[in-house]
Amino acid sequence: MPQTAYNGSPRWGIMGGIFDPIHFGHLLLAEAAQTAFKFDKILFIPSFNPPHRTEKPVASFEDRCLMVRLAIEGSDRFGLSDMEKDLKSPGYTLAIVDHLRHIYPEAKLHLILGADNIAQFDHWHKPDELINRIKIVAGMRPGYEQDFRQSKWAEKVEIFAMPLIEISSTNIRNAIRNSISIRYLLPEEVRQFILSKGLYR
Repeated sequence: MPQTAYNGSPRWGIMGGIFDPIHFGHLLLAEAAQTAFKFDKILFIPSFNPPHRTEKPVASFEDRCLMVRLAIEGSDRFGLSDMEKDLKSPGYTLAIVDHLRHIYPEAKLHLILGADNIAQFDHWHKPDELINRIKIVAGMRPGYEQDFRQSKWAEKVEIFAMPLIEISSTNIRNAIRNSISIRYLLPEEVRQFILSKGLYR
């Protein structure tokens, strides 16, 4: 990731995910976080070896990185990192945070999640250590407030508003397999890449 000159410590948002494929739901979450917190950069980090998945991602790591690059092209606030492929341990969020803190000790890091992830936070790898090492911000969509408030982690998380949008990578892959249009669910450049590579058929 290229270095940028900042006045003071840079504020970065981190968005990890499988991005198989990346879609407008991911991008809206990042944009809403950027609007709320005025990050200097939001870093998209595709998972190389997601430890919570029993099945491997459908698209290759290289193709998923390329799709993220296509999706964020033209934004000076969004960046891509393929750092997970160089991690020796499984791609736990805690390991990613520690790696980034080591490489960029001057950066103030914020982990961007959807508020629905907080309800499942107990199942993450060492959640107590993670929440003490990085500021977590969560996009609150209508309908998820109650589950979020019931989480014991809620008071340690700062929330921001985002639109309700029901798009998932799973639904996109299923639509492609069933020859259903995915137009307007993800950036056109990503859709064209998927078609040209014959992904998810």
